Amino acid sequence: MEKNRNQERNRKENPKKFDLGRIFSSAEIVLVGKDLGAIWRNRTTRTMLMFLPVVLVVVVPLVYSVAINFLPAEDSITLPKGIAAMVGGLEGYSARRQWMAAFTTLLCPMLFLCVPIICSVTAASRVFVGEKEGGTLETLVLSAMDVKSLLHAKVTCCTLLSVAISALSFLAFAITISVADVLIGAPYFLNWEWLVCVILFMPVIALFSVVFVSWEFTRVYSTGETIQTMGYLMLPLLILYLIQFTGVFHITVPLLLGITVVLAILSVVLFNAASRHFQPDTLFVSQIEK
Repeated sequence: MEKNRNQERNRKENPKKFDLGRIFSSAEIVLVGKDLGAIWRNRTTRTMLMFLPVVLVVVVPLVYSVAINFLPAEDSITLPKGIAAMVGGLEGYSARRQWMAAFTTLLCPMLFLCVPIICSVTAASRVFVGEKEGGTLETLVLSAMDVKSLLHAKVTCCTLLSVAISALSFLAFAITISVADVLIGAPYFLNWEWLVCVILFMPVIALFSVVFVSWEFTRVYSTGETIQTMGYLMLPLLILYLIQFTGVFHITVPLLLGITVVLAILSVVLFNAASRHFQPDTLFVSQIEK
C-alpha cells in the first residue's frame, strides 16, 4: 500500500514525466514479456518472423535489381507511358532505370506492407491460438487479471513485435535498394508515399492484423487455421497495388491516409468486439465444441 501511495505521489509531482505504468499495468508488462519469450522459443514462429521478411524486402528486390541488368538497352523495352506517368519524373532515364524506379515505387510498398501482416498474424497465432491449444489461455482468463487488460497486453505484444520487425525490414530494404539505385543510376526510391507507408500505414495495418486474429480466434482451433488469415488480409492489399497497372487509379498520399484512418477505426471496433468474446464461458464452449 505504501509503495502504491509513493508511486501515485510521484505521478502527481511529475505529471510530465513519462511513466510506462500509466499505459500498462505491472501485470500487463509481465504478460507482454512472457508472450515475447514464448514467441521466441517457438522455432517455427521464430523462423517465419525472421525468414519471410528477409525474402520479401531483401531477396526479391536484390534478385530484381540483378535481373534488370540483363535487359537489352534498346528503347523497345521502355516502360509503358501509363506506368511511367504514375511514377513521374522519368524523362531522360534509360529503360533499365525506368523499370527499376517503377518497381521501387509501385511494387515494393506492397512487398513491404506484407511484412507487418505476416509478422502480426504469425505472432498472434502463437500468443492466442497457441495458448488455447496448450490449455493455458483459460487459466489466464480465470486469473485475477482483468480480461480486457489481458487482451490489451497480448495485442500490444504482437503489435510491437510486428512493428519492430517491420522497421528493421524497411532499414534492410532501404540499404539494399539504395545500393541498387546508385549502381543502376535510378532515381532514389524514398518519396511521400513511402514515408506515409512506413510511419503511419505500417503500424496501423500491424495493429489491425493482430486485432483481426484476436477477434476470430474463438472460431479457430489450430495455429494452422489462423495462419490462413494472412490470405484474407493480404488479398485486398495485393489487389489495391496491382490494380494500379490497369490505369484505373494511382495510390496517392491522401488515399493512404484515408485507408489508415479507416483501419484505425476498424481496429478499435474489432478490439471492443473481441473483448466481449474474450470471456471464460466463450473459451470453454469453443473447447467443448472442439
